[in-house]
Amino acid sequence: MSFVALLRGINLGAKNKVDMKSLKVLFEEMGYENIRTYIQTGNVIFDNTTYDVLQLQSTLRETYGFDIPVVVRSKDELEEIQLHPIFLKEQVYVMFLEKEVSDEQLAVLENLVDDEFVVWNRRTVIINLSKTYHQTKFTNTFFEKKLGMASTARNQNTVNKILLKM
Repeated sequence: MSFVALLRGINLGAKNKVDMKSLKVLFEEMGYENIRTYIQTGNVIFDNTTYDVLQLQSTLRETYGFDIPVVVRSKDELEEIQLHPIFLKEQVYVMFLEKEVSDEQLAVLENLVDDEFVVWNRRTVIINLSKTYHQTKFTNTFFEKKLGMASTARNQNTVNKILLKM
C-alpha cells in the first residue's frame, strides 16, 4: 500500500533545511520501502503495510534537530480527495490535519471561513480560495490556530503530482 508522509515547515527559506536525499535514506533506515520524494517541501512517498507517525517525528527531530510535524495519508485517501467537487475548482488547497476535528471545531470553522470549503473525513480541509494563498487569511497557520492542532497544506497541483508518483 502506498502512503505519503507530508512534513510541515521544512525548507522554507533559509530555515529548517532538510536535504531530500538524506530524508530518503532516513526513511529507508527506518524500514520503509520504495521511497520517493517530491519537491523540497517534504513529501515522502513510501510503500508499506504500516507506519508510525510518532516514530517518524521522533527520528526526524533526532536527525535534524528541530520538530517536524508529520501527517500521513494513503493513496486511496488522496484519490478520494481528488474526486471531491471542491477539489476540481481553480484555487484549491488541501489542509491535512494531524487528527480528526470535533463537532465543536467544525462549528468554529463553519462560522469563520467564508470561502467554499469542506472538512473531508474529519481529517482534511479542502478549500477553494477566493484570493490567492498569499492574499488569503485562510492559510495553514489560520487552520492550525483555530483548530489547535498541526496541519500541513498542499495545493491542488502538488496533490495531483504526489498521486502520480504513488
